[in-house]
Amino acid sequence: MDSKFTKYQIMLEKKIINQIQEWRDAEFPVSHQELHQFLHTITGTAGTISLQEISKAAADLMNQMNPEQKSWSSREAAHYLSPVINLFAANQKNLAVTLSYDFMPSIDQCDKPLLLIVDQDVPYLIYSKEQLENHGYAVVVSPTIEKALSMFYDLNPDCLIVNPFHAEVDGYDFIKQVRETVAFELIPIVVISSSDEKETRIAAYQQGADDFFLKSLEWDEYVTRIDRQVKRRKIVKDTLMKDELTKVYNRKFLKEAYQRMSSEHLRHKDIFSIIMIDLDFFKKINDTYGHSAGDHVLVKFAEYLSTDLRTQDVVVRFGGEEFLLLMPYTKLEEAEQTACRLLENLNQNVFVYEEHSFLVSFSAGVYEVNSPVSLAEAVRTADRALYAAKENGRGRIETASSQEVVNRQLRVAVIDDSEVIRKMLESFFTDLEVENYELEIKTYKDGVSFFADEWHQSNDEYLVILDGVLPKMDGIEVLTKLRKYPDTNRYKILMLTARKAEGDIVRALHVGADDYLTKPFSIRELEARIKVLVQRVK
Repeated sequence: MDSKFTKYQIMLEKKIINQIQEWRDAEFPVSHQELHQFLHTITGTAGTISLQEISKAAADLMNQMNPEQKSWSSREAAHYLSPVINLFAANQKNLAVTLSYDFMPSIDQCDKPLLLIVDQDVPYLIYSKEQLENHGYAVVVSPTIEKALSMFYDLNPDCLIVNPFHAEVDGYDFIKQVRETVAFELIPIVVISSSDEKETRIAAYQQGADDFFLKSLEWDEYVTRIDRQVKRRKIVKDTLMKDELTKVYNRKFLKEAYQRMSSEHLRHKDIFSIIMIDLDFFKKINDTYGHSAGDHVLVKFAEYLSTDLRTQDVVVRFGGEEFLLLMPYTKLEEAEQTACRLLENLNQNVFVYEEHSFLVSFSAGVYEVNSPVSLAEAVRTADRALYAAKENGRGRIETASSQEVVNRQLRVAVIDDSEVIRKMLESFFTDLEVENYELEIKTYKDGVSFFADEWHQSNDEYLVILDGVLPKMDGIEVLTKLRKYPDTNRYKILMLTARKAEGDIVRALHVGADDYLTKPFSIRELEARIKVLVQRVK
Protein backbone atom coordinates (compact mmCIF):
# COMPACT_ATOMS: atom_id res chain seq x y z
CA MET A 1 0.00 0.00 0.00
CA ASP A 2 1.16 3.54 -0.71
CA SER A 3 -0.52 6.54 0.84
CA LYS A 4 0.18 9.03 -1.96
CA PHE A 5 -2.95 8.49 -4.03
CA THR A 6 -5.12 8.09 -0.94
CA LYS A 7 -4.07 11.50 0.34
CA TYR A 8 -4.90 13.22 -2.93
CA GLN A 9 -8.21 11.39 -3.33
CA ILE A 10 -9.31 12.53 0.12
CA MET A 11 -8.11 16.05 -0.68
CA LEU A 12 -10.21 16.14 -3.86
CA GLU A 13 -13.34 14.93 -2.05
CA LYS A 14 -12.90 17.61 0.65
CA LYS A 15 -12.34 20.24 -2.06
CA ILE A 16 -15.65 19.35 -3.73
CA ILE A 17 -17.58 19.34 -0.43
CA ASN A 18 -16.02 22.67 0.64
CA GLN A 19 -16.84 24.26 -2.71
CA ILE A 20 -20.48 23.22 -2.45
CA GLN A 21 -20.61 24.63 1.08
CA GLU A 22 -19.09 27.91 -0.11
CA TRP A 23 -21.79 28.19 -2.76
CA ARG A 24 -24.47 27.56 -0.15
CA ASP A 25 -22.99 30.21 2.16
CA ALA A 26 -22.70 32.81 -0.61
CA GLU A 27 -25.49 35.21 -1.47
CA PHE A 28 -24.89 35.05 -5.23
CA PRO A 29 -25.85 32.29 -7.71
CA VAL A 30 -23.27 30.03 -9.36
CA SER A 31 -22.47 31.09 -12.92
CA HIS A 32 -22.46 28.65 -15.84
CA GLN A 33 -18.75 29.36 -16.39
CA GLU A 34 -17.89 28.74 -12.73
CA LEU A 35 -19.68 25.38 -12.60
CA HIS A 36 -18.20 24.33 -15.96
CA GLN A 37 -14.69 25.27 -14.73
CA PHE A 38 -15.20 23.28 -11.52
CA LEU A 39 -16.31 20.16 -13.41
CA HIS A 40 -13.35 20.53 -15.78
CA THR A 41 -11.02 20.60 -12.76
CA ILE A 42 -12.63 17.49 -11.25
CA THR A 43 -12.40 15.64 -14.57
CA GLY A 44 -8.65 16.17 -14.99
CA THR A 45 -7.75 15.78 -11.33
CA ALA A 46 -9.76 12.63 -10.62
CA GLY A 47 -8.40 10.81 -13.66
CA THR A 48 -4.82 11.67 -12.73
CA ILE A 49 -5.18 10.27 -9.21
CA SER A 50 -6.71 6.99 -10.38
CA LEU A 51 -10.40 7.87 -9.90
CA GLN A 52 -11.38 7.15 -13.50
CA GLU A 53 -15.06 6.50 -12.75
CA ILE A 54 -15.42 9.86 -11.02
CA SER A 55 -13.48 11.55 -13.81
CA LYS A 56 -15.87 10.13 -16.41
CA ALA A 57 -18.93 11.14 -14.39
CA ALA A 58 -17.65 14.73 -14.09
CA ALA A 59 -16.86 14.85 -17.81
CA ASP A 60 -20.36 13.61 -18.67
CA LEU A 61 -21.93 16.29 -16.45
CA MET A 62 -19.75 18.96 -18.04
CA ASN A 63 -20.74 17.89 -21.56
CA GLN A 64 -24.45 17.78 -20.63
CA MET A 65 -24.57 21.35 -19.29
CA ASN A 66 -27.03 23.59 -21.10
CA PRO A 67 -25.15 26.74 -22.22
CA GLU A 68 -28.41 28.67 -22.22
CA GLN A 69 -28.66 28.30 -18.45
CA LYS A 70 -26.54 31.26 -17.39
CA SER A 71 -26.66 30.65 -13.64
CA TRP A 72 -27.52 28.05 -11.02
CA SER A 73 -28.70 28.34 -7.44
CA SER A 74 -26.43 26.69 -4.89
CA ARG A 75 -29.08 23.99 -4.36
CA GLU A 76 -29.24 23.33 -8.13
CA ALA A 77 -25.44 23.19 -8.44
CA ALA A 78 -25.15 20.78 -5.50
CA HIS A 79 -27.88 18.57 -6.93
CA TYR A 80 -26.21 18.59 -10.35
CA LEU A 81 -22.93 17.41 -8.74
CA SER A 82 -24.66 14.63 -6.78
CA PRO A 83 -23.56 11.82 -9.19
CA VAL A 84 -19.95 12.70 -8.41
CA ILE A 85 -20.60 12.99 -4.66
CA ASN A 86 -22.41 9.65 -4.66
CA LEU A 87 -19.47 7.94 -6.35
CA PHE A 88 -17.15 9.26 -3.66
CA ALA A 89 -19.49 7.87 -1.01
CA ALA A 90 -19.66 4.50 -2.76
CA ASN A 91 -15.89 4.31 -2.95
CA GLN A 92 -15.29 5.53 0.60
CA LYS A 93 -14.41 2.07 1.94
CA ASN A 94 -11.97 1.43 -0.89
CA LEU A 95 -10.45 4.89 -1.10
CA ALA A 96 -7.00 3.68 -0.08
CA VAL A 97 -6.12 2.22 -3.46
CA THR A 98 -2.80 0.64 -4.27
CA LEU A 99 -0.44 2.97 -6.09
CA SER A 100 -0.36 2.08 -9.77
CA TYR A 101 2.93 1.36 -11.52
CA ASP A 102 2.40 4.45 -13.69
CA PHE A 103 2.93 6.63 -10.62
CA MET A 104 6.35 5.21 -9.94
CA PRO A 105 9.35 7.13 -11.34
CA SER A 106 11.00 5.51 -14.34
CA ILE A 107 14.75 5.75 -14.79
CA ASP A 108 14.93 5.22 -18.54
CA GLN A 109 12.19 7.40 -19.99
CA CYS A 110 14.58 10.00 -21.41
CA ASP A 111 16.38 7.23 -23.34
CA LYS A 112 13.40 6.62 -25.62
CA PRO A 113 14.06 7.39 -29.30
CA LEU A 114 12.80 10.91 -30.03
CA LEU A 115 10.70 11.68 -33.10
CA LEU A 116 9.85 15.15 -34.46
CA ILE A 117 6.67 15.33 -36.56
CA VAL A 118 5.91 18.38 -38.73
CA ASP A 119 2.45 18.68 -40.25
CA GLN A 120 -0.17 21.42 -40.67
CA ASP A 121 -2.89 18.77 -40.32
CA VAL A 122 -3.11 19.13 -36.54
CA PRO A 123 -5.74 16.39 -35.94
CA TYR A 124 -3.44 13.93 -37.73
CA LEU A 125 -0.48 15.38 -35.80
CA ILE A 126 -2.21 14.74 -32.49
CA TYR A 127 -3.28 11.25 -33.49
CA SER A 128 0.23 10.35 -34.75
CA LYS A 129 1.81 11.54 -31.53
CA GLU A 130 -0.53 9.41 -29.44
CA GLN A 131 -0.03 6.31 -31.58
CA LEU A 132 3.78 6.54 -31.66
CA GLU A 133 4.02 7.23 -27.93
CA ASN A 134 1.94 4.11 -27.34
CA HIS A 135 4.63 2.23 -29.29
CA GLY A 136 7.46 3.39 -27.01
CA TYR A 137 8.68 6.60 -28.68
CA ALA A 138 9.07 10.07 -27.24
CA VAL A 139 7.37 12.45 -29.69
CA VAL A 140 7.41 16.23 -30.16
CA VAL A 141 5.29 17.92 -32.81
CA SER A 142 5.03 21.20 -34.67
CA PRO A 143 2.42 22.55 -37.09
CA THR A 144 4.84 25.22 -38.38
CA ILE A 145 8.18 24.89 -40.13
CA GLU A 146 9.75 27.81 -38.28
CA LYS A 147 9.14 26.19 -34.89
CA ALA A 148 10.13 22.78 -36.27
CA LEU A 149 13.54 24.00 -37.41
CA SER A 150 14.26 25.41 -33.96
CA MET A 151 13.11 22.17 -32.29
CA PHE A 152 15.23 20.14 -34.70
CA TYR A 153 18.41 21.92 -33.65
CA ASP A 154 17.52 22.10 -29.96
CA LEU A 155 16.34 18.53 -29.41
CA ASN A 156 18.44 16.55 -31.92
CA PRO A 157 15.69 14.00 -32.74
CA ASP A 158 16.37 10.47 -33.88
CA CYS A 159 13.99 10.77 -36.84
CA LEU A 160 12.19 13.63 -38.64
CA ILE A 161 8.70 12.98 -40.04
CA VAL A 162 7.48 15.72 -42.41
CA ASN A 163 4.42 16.53 -44.46
CA PRO A 164 6.08 18.89 -46.99
CA PHE A 165 2.94 20.79 -47.97
CA HIS A 166 2.96 23.94 -45.84
CA ALA A 167 1.41 27.29 -46.64
CA GLU A 168 4.11 29.55 -45.22
CA VAL A 169 7.03 27.94 -47.07
CA ASP A 170 7.67 25.09 -49.47
CA GLY A 171 8.08 22.05 -47.24
CA TYR A 172 10.65 20.57 -49.62
CA ASP A 173 12.76 23.68 -49.07
CA PHE A 174 12.63 22.86 -45.37
CA ILE A 175 13.85 19.31 -46.01
CA LYS A 176 16.57 20.65 -48.30
CA GLN A 177 17.66 23.15 -45.65
CA VAL A 178 17.87 20.43 -43.02
CA ARG A 179 19.92 18.26 -45.36
CA GLU A 180 22.26 21.10 -46.30
CA THR A 181 22.82 22.53 -42.83
CA VAL A 182 23.14 19.25 -40.97
CA ALA A 183 23.95 17.00 -43.89
CA PHE A 184 26.31 14.97 -41.75
CA GLU A 185 24.05 14.38 -38.77
CA LEU A 186 22.63 11.26 -40.45
CA ILE A 187 19.17 11.88 -39.07
CA PRO A 188 16.61 9.99 -41.19
CA ILE A 189 13.80 11.99 -42.82
CA VAL A 190 10.46 10.39 -43.58
CA VAL A 191 7.95 12.20 -45.81
CA ILE A 192 4.24 11.59 -45.19
CA SER A 193 1.60 12.63 -47.69
CA SER A 194 -2.02 12.14 -48.72
CA SER A 195 -0.92 12.00 -52.34
CA ASP A 196 0.43 8.84 -53.93
CA GLU A 197 1.30 10.48 -57.23
CA LYS A 198 4.57 9.37 -58.76
CA GLU A 199 5.80 12.99 -59.02
CA THR A 200 5.22 13.51 -55.29
CA ARG A 201 7.23 10.44 -54.35
CA ILE A 202 10.09 11.34 -56.71
CA ALA A 203 10.24 14.91 -55.35
CA ALA A 204 10.45 13.58 -51.79
CA TYR A 205 13.38 11.29 -52.57
CA GLN A 206 15.14 13.96 -54.66
CA GLN A 207 15.07 16.36 -51.73
CA GLY A 208 16.64 13.82 -49.37
CA ALA A 209 13.81 11.73 -47.90
CA ASP A 210 14.83 8.28 -46.66
CA ASP A 211 11.30 6.91 -46.89
CA PHE A 212 7.84 7.93 -48.11
CA PHE A 213 4.59 7.10 -46.27
CA LEU A 214 1.00 7.55 -47.30
CA LYS A 215 -1.19 8.86 -44.48
CA SER A 216 -3.46 5.91 -45.07
CA LEU A 217 -0.65 3.50 -44.16
CA GLU A 218 -1.68 1.10 -41.42
CA TRP A 219 0.01 1.70 -38.09
CA ASP A 220 1.72 -1.64 -37.72
CA GLU A 221 3.60 -1.02 -40.98
CA TYR A 222 4.13 2.67 -40.09
CA VAL A 223 5.81 1.79 -36.78
CA THR A 224 7.87 -1.02 -38.33
CA ARG A 225 9.31 1.32 -40.96
CA ILE A 226 10.04 4.03 -38.37
CA ASP A 227 11.76 1.40 -36.20
CA ARG A 228 13.91 0.47 -39.19
CA GLN A 229 15.05 4.05 -39.76
CA VAL A 230 15.83 4.68 -36.08
CA LYS A 231 17.75 1.40 -35.66
CA ARG A 232 19.75 2.06 -38.83
CA ARG A 233 20.79 5.47 -37.52
CA LYS A 234 21.86 3.95 -34.19
CA ILE A 235 24.01 1.34 -35.96
CA VAL A 236 25.72 4.01 -38.08
CA LYS A 237 26.28 6.28 -35.08
CA ASP A 238 27.77 3.43 -33.07
CA THR A 239 30.29 2.64 -35.83
CA LEU A 240 31.48 6.21 -36.40
CA MET A 241 34.29 7.67 -34.32
CA LYS A 242 34.27 11.18 -35.79
CA ASP A 243 31.59 13.83 -35.88
CA GLU A 244 30.63 14.15 -39.55
CA LEU A 245 30.06 17.92 -39.42
CA THR A 246 33.16 19.15 -37.59
CA LYS A 247 35.52 16.22 -38.33
CA VAL A 248 36.68 16.03 -34.70
CA TYR A 249 36.04 12.98 -32.53
CA ASN A 250 32.55 12.19 -31.21
CA ARG A 251 31.19 10.85 -27.92
CA LYS A 252 31.53 7.26 -29.08
CA PHE A 253 35.29 7.76 -29.36
CA LEU A 254 35.35 9.74 -26.09
CA LYS A 255 34.36 6.71 -24.01
CA GLU A 256 37.24 4.63 -25.31
CA ALA A 257 39.78 7.48 -25.25
CA TYR A 258 38.89 8.43 -21.67
CA GLN A 259 39.17 4.82 -20.50
CA ARG A 260 42.59 4.39 -22.12
CA MET A 261 43.88 7.70 -20.80
CA SER A 262 42.55 7.05 -17.31
CA SER A 263 44.11 3.56 -17.14
CA GLU A 264 47.46 4.78 -18.45
CA HIS A 265 47.72 7.74 -16.09
CA LEU A 266 46.68 5.77 -13.05
CA ARG A 267 49.23 3.08 -13.90
CA HIS A 268 51.95 5.74 -14.00
CA LYS A 269 50.49 7.58 -11.00
CA ASP A 270 50.12 10.70 -13.10
CA ILE A 271 47.26 13.10 -13.84
CA PHE A 272 45.39 14.52 -16.81
CA SER A 273 42.79 17.24 -17.30
CA ILE A 274 39.61 17.79 -19.22
CA ILE A 275 38.13 21.07 -20.45
CA MET A 276 34.42 21.43 -21.18
CA ILE A 277 33.76 24.27 -23.64
CA ASP A 278 30.44 25.83 -24.61
CA LEU A 279 30.11 28.55 -27.28
CA ASP A 280 28.43 31.64 -25.83
CA PHE A 281 25.00 32.71 -27.14
CA PHE A 282 25.20 30.19 -29.95
CA LYS A 283 21.42 30.12 -30.37
CA LYS A 284 21.54 33.86 -31.08
CA ILE A 285 23.84 33.16 -34.05
CA ASN A 286 21.31 30.66 -35.40
CA ASP A 287 18.40 33.03 -34.84
CA THR A 288 20.19 36.05 -36.34
CA TYR A 289 22.11 34.60 -39.27
CA GLY A 290 20.48 31.21 -39.82
CA HIS A 291 21.40 27.66 -38.88
CA SER A 292 23.81 27.42 -41.82
CA ALA A 293 25.85 30.15 -40.16
CA GLY A 294 25.75 28.19 -36.90
CA ASP A 295 27.10 25.09 -38.62
CA HIS A 296 29.83 27.21 -40.23
CA VAL A 297 30.88 28.48 -36.79
CA LEU A 298 31.01 24.94 -35.40
CA VAL A 299 33.22 23.75 -38.26
CA LYS A 300 35.60 26.71 -38.01
CA PHE A 301 35.77 26.51 -34.22
CA ALA A 302 36.64 22.81 -34.39
CA GLU A 303 39.41 23.61 -36.89
CA TYR A 304 40.66 26.35 -34.57
CA LEU A 305 40.87 23.97 -31.61
CA SER A 306 42.57 21.25 -33.63
CA THR A 307 45.30 23.57 -34.95
CA ASP A 308 45.94 25.44 -31.70
CA LEU A 309 46.45 22.46 -29.38
CA ARG A 310 49.17 19.86 -28.92
CA THR A 311 49.07 16.78 -31.13
CA GLN A 312 48.45 14.56 -28.08
CA ASP A 313 45.38 16.56 -27.00
CA VAL A 314 42.03 15.09 -28.02
CA VAL A 315 39.18 17.30 -29.30
CA VAL A 316 35.65 15.87 -29.01
CA ARG A 317 32.36 17.37 -30.11
CA PHE A 318 30.32 16.57 -27.03
CA GLY A 319 26.97 17.74 -28.39
CA GLY A 320 25.45 20.81 -30.02
CA GLU A 321 27.84 23.68 -29.39
CA GLU A 322 29.74 21.86 -26.61
CA PHE A 323 33.28 20.53 -27.05
CA LEU A 324 35.41 18.52 -24.65
CA LEU A 325 39.21 18.48 -24.58
CA LEU A 326 41.23 15.58 -23.12
CA MET A 327 44.70 16.78 -22.14
CA PRO A 328 47.14 13.99 -21.11
CA TYR A 329 49.81 14.62 -18.45
CA THR A 330 48.40 18.10 -17.81
CA LYS A 331 47.88 19.65 -14.39
CA LEU A 332 44.92 21.89 -13.56
CA GLU A 333 46.95 25.11 -13.78
CA GLU A 334 48.36 24.13 -17.17
CA ALA A 335 44.96 23.26 -18.55
CA GLU A 336 43.50 26.51 -17.23
CA GLN A 337 46.28 28.49 -18.93
CA THR A 338 45.57 26.67 -22.20
CA ALA A 339 41.87 27.45 -21.98
CA CYS A 340 42.60 31.13 -21.27
CA ARG A 341 44.96 31.29 -24.27
CA LEU A 342 42.35 29.68 -26.52
CA LEU A 343 39.72 32.16 -25.36
CA GLU A 344 42.00 35.19 -25.74
CA ASN A 345 43.07 34.23 -29.28
CA LEU A 346 39.49 33.42 -30.27
CA ASN A 347 38.37 36.88 -29.19
CA GLN A 348 40.69 38.31 -31.84
CA ASN A 349 39.30 36.15 -34.65
CA VAL A 350 36.46 37.47 -36.80
CA PHE A 351 34.06 34.84 -38.14
CA VAL A 352 32.79 35.57 -41.65
CA TYR A 353 29.76 33.89 -43.18
CA GLU A 354 28.41 35.18 -46.49
CA GLU A 355 28.00 38.93 -45.98
CA HIS A 356 27.99 38.69 -42.18
CA SER A 357 30.95 39.04 -39.82
CA PHE A 358 30.85 38.55 -36.05
CA LEU A 359 32.91 37.61 -33.00
CA VAL A 360 32.51 34.38 -31.04
CA SER A 361 33.50 33.63 -27.46
CA PHE A 362 33.16 30.63 -25.17
CA SER A 363 32.83 29.65 -21.53
CA ALA A 364 34.78 26.71 -20.12
CA GLY A 365 35.12 24.48 -17.08
CA VAL A 366 38.45 22.80 -16.26
CA TYR A 367 38.83 19.65 -14.17
CA GLU A 368 41.98 17.75 -13.15
CA VAL A 369 41.59 13.96 -12.97
CA ASN A 370 43.97 12.73 -10.27
CA SER A 371 42.14 9.66 -8.97
CA PRO A 372 39.91 6.89 -10.37
CA VAL A 373 36.81 8.72 -11.65
CA SER A 374 34.25 7.55 -14.18
CA LEU A 375 33.76 9.48 -17.40
CA ALA A 376 30.24 10.45 -16.31
CA GLU A 377 31.49 11.90 -13.02
CA ALA A 378 34.40 13.72 -14.69
CA VAL A 379 32.04 15.28 -17.24
CA ARG A 380 29.56 16.28 -14.53
CA THR A 381 32.28 18.00 -12.52
CA ALA A 382 33.69 19.87 -15.53
CA ASP A 383 30.16 20.82 -16.56
CA ARG A 384 29.49 22.32 -13.13
CA ALA A 385 32.55 24.51 -13.54
CA LEU A 386 31.32 25.45 -17.01
CA TYR A 387 27.95 26.43 -15.57
CA ALA A 388 29.74 28.61 -12.99
CA ALA A 389 31.56 30.34 -15.86
CA LYS A 390 28.23 31.07 -17.54
CA GLU A 391 26.69 32.32 -14.31
CA ASN A 392 29.65 34.61 -13.70
CA GLY A 393 29.24 36.42 -17.00
CA ARG A 394 30.32 34.04 -19.80
CA GLY A 395 33.49 34.47 -21.86
CA ARG A 396 35.54 33.17 -18.94
CA ILE A 397 37.19 30.05 -17.46
CA GLU A 398 36.37 28.37 -14.15
CA THR A 399 38.13 25.41 -12.50
CA ALA A 400 36.56 22.54 -10.62
CA SER A 401 37.43 19.81 -8.15
CA SER A 402 35.57 16.58 -7.44
CA GLN A 403 34.21 18.10 -4.22
CA GLU A 404 32.27 20.80 -6.05
CA VAL A 405 28.54 20.12 -6.20
CA VAL A 406 27.17 23.25 -7.86
CA ASN A 407 24.31 22.34 -10.18
CA ARG A 408 22.36 24.39 -12.66
CA GLN A 409 19.26 26.01 -11.27
CA LEU A 410 15.99 24.92 -12.88
CA ARG A 411 12.91 26.74 -11.65
CA VAL A 412 9.70 24.76 -12.05
CA ALA A 413 6.38 26.63 -12.08
CA VAL A 414 3.15 24.64 -11.83
CA ILE A 415 0.15 26.77 -12.87
CA ASP A 416 -3.10 24.88 -12.31
CA ASP A 417 -6.39 25.79 -10.66
CA SER A 418 -6.64 22.35 -9.05
CA GLU A 419 -5.13 22.41 -5.57
CA VAL A 420 -4.83 18.63 -5.69
CA ILE A 421 -2.79 18.70 -8.92
CA ARG A 422 -0.60 21.50 -7.53
CA LYS A 423 0.12 19.58 -4.34
CA MET A 424 0.76 16.33 -6.18
CA LEU A 425 3.14 17.90 -8.73
CA GLU A 426 4.93 19.86 -6.01
CA SER A 427 5.59 16.58 -4.18
CA PHE A 428 6.66 14.91 -7.43
CA PHE A 429 9.16 17.62 -8.38
CA THR A 430 10.54 17.76 -4.85
CA ASP A 431 11.50 14.08 -5.16
CA LEU A 432 12.53 14.20 -8.84
CA GLU A 433 16.23 14.07 -9.68
CA VAL A 434 17.34 15.61 -12.98
CA GLU A 435 21.03 15.21 -13.70
CA ASN A 436 23.07 18.43 -13.37
CA TYR A 437 20.03 20.42 -12.20
CA GLU A 438 18.91 21.72 -8.85
CA LEU A 439 15.13 22.09 -8.91
CA GLU A 440 13.20 24.88 -7.23
CA ILE A 441 9.41 24.48 -7.33
CA LYS A 442 6.59 27.01 -6.92
CA THR A 443 2.89 26.56 -7.61
CA TYR A 444 0.22 29.03 -8.71
CA LYS A 445 -3.56 28.74 -8.93
CA ASP A 446 -3.77 31.04 -11.97
CA GLY A 447 -1.70 33.03 -14.45
CA VAL A 448 -2.32 36.34 -12.70
CA SER A 449 -0.58 35.23 -9.50
CA PHE A 450 2.29 33.75 -11.57
CA PHE A 451 3.02 37.02 -13.38
CA ALA A 452 2.63 39.01 -10.17
CA ASP A 453 5.54 37.08 -8.66
CA GLU A 454 9.00 38.36 -9.68
CA TRP A 455 10.31 34.83 -9.07
CA HIS A 456 9.66 34.04 -12.75
CA GLN A 457 11.96 36.85 -13.98
CA SER A 458 15.42 35.65 -12.93
CA ASN A 459 18.17 34.60 -15.36
CA ASP A 460 17.65 30.92 -14.52
CA GLU A 461 16.08 28.31 -16.78
CA TYR A 462 12.37 27.62 -16.30
CA LEU A 463 10.07 24.67 -16.81
CA VAL A 464 6.43 25.79 -16.80
CA ILE A 465 3.68 23.18 -16.34
CA LEU A 466 0.64 25.14 -17.52
CA ASP A 467 -3.02 24.11 -17.43
CA GLY A 468 -4.89 25.17 -20.55
CA VAL A 469 -8.10 26.13 -18.72
CA LEU A 470 -7.56 28.64 -15.93
CA PRO A 471 -9.70 31.27 -14.17
CA LYS A 472 -8.97 34.99 -14.66
CA MET A 473 -6.29 34.39 -17.31
CA ASP A 474 -6.58 31.53 -19.79
CA GLY A 475 -3.61 29.18 -20.23
CA ILE A 476 -3.20 30.32 -23.85
CA GLU A 477 -2.97 33.93 -22.64
CA VAL A 478 -0.21 32.94 -20.20
CA LEU A 479 1.64 31.09 -22.96
CA THR A 480 1.27 34.02 -25.38
CA LYS A 481 2.62 36.49 -22.84
CA LEU A 482 5.65 34.29 -22.03
CA ARG A 483 6.44 33.86 -25.73
CA LYS A 484 6.58 37.65 -26.14
CA TYR A 485 9.45 37.88 -23.64
CA PRO A 486 12.78 38.74 -25.33
CA ASP A 487 14.40 35.85 -23.44
CA THR A 488 11.53 33.44 -24.05
CA ASN A 489 13.94 30.58 -24.88
CA ARG A 490 14.65 30.25 -21.15
CA TYR A 491 11.08 28.97 -20.67
CA LYS A 492 10.25 25.38 -21.61
CA ILE A 493 6.45 25.14 -21.51
CA LEU A 494 4.43 21.95 -21.14
CA MET A 495 0.70 22.52 -21.61
CA LEU A 496 -1.90 20.40 -19.82
CA THR A 497 -5.05 19.99 -21.92
CA ALA A 498 -8.29 18.03 -21.82
CA ARG A 499 -8.30 14.68 -23.61
CA LYS A 500 -10.65 15.87 -26.38
CA ALA A 501 -9.67 19.54 -26.44
CA GLU A 502 -8.17 19.45 -29.93
CA GLY A 503 -8.72 23.17 -30.41
CA ASP A 504 -6.71 23.95 -27.27
CA ILE A 505 -3.85 21.74 -28.50
CA VAL A 506 -3.87 23.48 -31.89
CA ARG A 507 -3.68 26.93 -30.29
CA ALA A 508 -1.00 25.87 -27.82
CA LEU A 509 1.25 24.47 -30.55
CA HIS A 510 0.82 27.53 -32.77
CA VAL A 511 1.52 29.96 -29.92
CA GLY A 512 4.68 28.11 -28.95
CA ALA A 513 4.17 25.31 -26.41
CA ASP A 514 7.14 22.94 -26.38
CA ASP A 515 4.94 19.94 -25.69
CA TYR A 516 1.51 19.05 -24.35
CA LEU A 517 0.08 16.41 -22.05
CA THR A 518 -3.59 15.47 -21.89
CA LYS A 519 -5.47 15.14 -18.62
CA PRO A 520 -5.78 12.73 -16.97
CA PHE A 521 -2.09 11.82 -17.15
CA SER A 522 0.25 9.50 -15.29
CA ILE A 523 3.23 10.77 -13.34
CA ARG A 524 5.44 8.36 -15.26
CA GLU A 525 4.37 9.97 -18.53
CA LEU A 526 4.98 13.43 -17.10
CA GLU A 527 8.48 12.43 -16.04
CA ALA A 528 9.26 11.20 -19.55
CA ARG A 529 8.17 14.51 -21.11
CA ILE A 530 10.18 16.54 -18.62
CA LYS A 531 13.39 14.61 -19.22
CA VAL A 532 13.02 14.97 -22.98
CA LEU A 533 12.54 18.74 -22.66
CA VAL A 534 15.31 19.28 -20.11
CA GLN A 535 18.02 16.71 -20.76
CA ARG A 536 17.97 16.57 -24.56
CA VAL A 537 18.25 20.34 -24.96
CA LYS A 538 21.90 21.17 -25.68
